[in-house]
Amino acid sequence: MQTIEELTQDLKLNSEQSQAIENYINSLLIELLESIKQDHIKNFEETIENLRHNV
Repeated sequence: MQTIEELTQDLKLNSEQSQAIENYINSLLIELLESIKQDHIKNFEETIENLRHNV
């Protein structure tokens, strides 16, 4: 797997283009992590609620 730096070098991007790509990828990563976080929170809440009903 390439780093963002390696990718931008391979594509021969200038610094402005490189920064735009890095910002875009970071934005996508933040969205993905937020989604995973929300899924885990929802799963924990559902598990806790199920356990409460069984007590």
